Formats: sequence, C-alpha cells, structure tokens
Amino acid sequence: MTAICDTFGALPGIETPVSKVLEQLSMMWEAPADPGASKPPSEYRASRMNLILHIGLDASVDEAKTIFRAVIDFSRRYPCRILALCPQTETGSNMSCKIFSECYIGASRSEMSCCEAIIIGYPLSDRRFLENQVSIFLESDLPTYYWPYRFDSPERLSTYQTFFKESQRIIFDSASESFQSSQIELPEPAKLHDLSYSRLLSIRQCIGQFLSAFPPTRIVEGLETVNFQSSARYQAEGRALLRWLEGDLSLCYEYTDSNPTAEFVISADQDETKDPRLQFIYSGEGYLNCSLEIEKNSAHIEAKIGGEPHSMAAAIRMLDCQEALAEALFFD
Repeated sequence: MTAICDTFGALPGIETPVSKVLEQLSMMWEAPADPGASKPPSEYRASRMNLILHIGLDASVDEAKTIFRAVIDFSRRYPCRILALCPQTETGSNMSCKIFSECYIGASRSEMSCCEAIIIGYPLSDRRFLENQVSIFLESDLPTYYWPYRFDSPERLSTYQTFFKESQRIIFDSASESFQSSQIELPEPAKLHDLSYSRLLSIRQCIGQFLSAFPPTRIVEGLETVNFQSSARYQAEGRALLRWLEGDLSLCYEYTDSNPTAEFVISADQDETKDPRLQFIYSGEGYLNCSLEIEKNSAHIEAKIGGEPHSMAAAIRMLDCQEALAEALFFD
C-alpha cells in the first residue's frame, strides 16, 4: 500500500492550503505567462469537463506518476479540470492540496492550450468530508467523469457512491485491477466503461471488417466455440473481446431459426512470448484463426466460413492510455 507521503508527495504541484485552492488557481491563470505576453494563460483555458482521478491504495508511486501524466496528456486535446485524489491509511494527518497547471504551445501562440489539476491528499479518517470538498472544487456547469485506479478492494471502492451517482461515466481498467467490475456496487452499471475494451478499437474494427464479408447465418451456422488464448498480459483484453463478440454474434442468430449455442472461452497460455490467438471452432469444416501480433502491430486472419478459404492481413494497434481514455469517455 502507498501512503500520502509517497503518492501525494510524488505528484507535481504547488502545495496550497485547502481554503485557498480556488483563489490561488485563479491568480495563477491571471498571471502573465511572461513579461512580453499579450494575454494571460486564462485566455487559452477552456475546460470541457471535470475528470476525477482517484488513485487507490494499491497504486505504487511510479504507477501514480504514470497515470497522472497520462491524464495530463489527455487534457491537451480535451481540456479539463483534473482532480487527483490520493488516500492514506495513517491517522492524525489532515487533508492536503496542491495545484498544478501546464500550457502547450503549438506552431503559434494561438494554438496554445492549458490544463489544470487539483491534487487532494486525504486520510481515510477524513473520508466522510471528501465528497463535499470535491464538490467545491468541481466546475459545476461542466460534466464530471470518474476514474478510480488500483483500489485495494471492491468493497472500499463501493463506498464512494456519490462519485458513481454524479458522474456521467465511470472508467475502469480491468487489466490493472485485482477484481472485476461486477464486484463493485454500482447504482447504474451502464455508466461503467472498461479501458481494456477501449484499447481494442482497431482490433475490433479489423475483426468486424473481416466478418462483414460473410452472411450472418454462415458465421454462426455450426459454431461451437469461440476461444481466445493468450498469456496473462492480455487476459483482460481477451475477456473484453469475447464480451463484444458474444454480443455481436447474438445478432447473427436473429437471422436463423436457432438459439445461440456457441461457448465463449478464454484460455491461459504460459508462454509469454506467444501472440494472442482468436479461434472460431465449428462442428463441420469451418474455422477462423486470428493471430494478433501486438508488438508488430499486425493481425492475420484465415477462415473458411461456409465456402472457400479467405485470409486477410491488417494493421492493428492497442490504443495508448490517453487515446483509450478518450474512446471510453466519449465514443464507446
């Protein structure tokens, strides 16, 4: 577990009394960027939303710094007010705050964009005051999104019901967490979006494009098993891919007189060097084999679905953190 002296202290920013945060943030934006600047940074700040990044007790210092940097990079394209929350287990300490801002300048000053973050360190003994304090720091006229990261248990995360209820979307990265999203008490489960699914955008597009060439009835006729095999590294993405395939293939059955019968299986591969593989196994001569060469950004599909063999090679890639975050927040 990581305490506030590590996580909170490791994140960048200027420590500020809690009661002075908004005042100091406003003063920071109104100060000229340099003596020759014609406009203050506030002219280039146009937040579109609030993003609450809640860094759990299981996050290491390096993880906290990496994920905070990813959110800051995300805000280059989608300006937002970031609230980074850092809990601690020690008693006797008080809630602490930092403010942080960055501006990015393009080819000309007119292309500059600015972002801001309020970093809150709080002891769990002050947990009951957290939601009220966060509500004061949010920009009330903008939508709010919530990303809890590396919590030590679903029970502890489930206590933050205010954030679940008041956020437009909740981000969860099943590849990073030690528990499944189904273990969290969510008032509206449809609000939750998994980054493991979002990272697969180009892979889903590749598989979907290939399958679109076949009639829906042929895709599911005689289909017995859909199997995803990979090392532990891609198991979360495998589960997300199978959920997507199960949903889409169920639509294919609507063109037939039969009910869905295919089994969806995820298999562990002990060899970390092997690429993930997706297989459609049929009762007859049909087959589909898809090799996902993640490191080489390529996919190879070979299939025989109700006719002659077909094959396809395509470029794929896993979205990076800020791209996957945008996909999960706005498009999934």
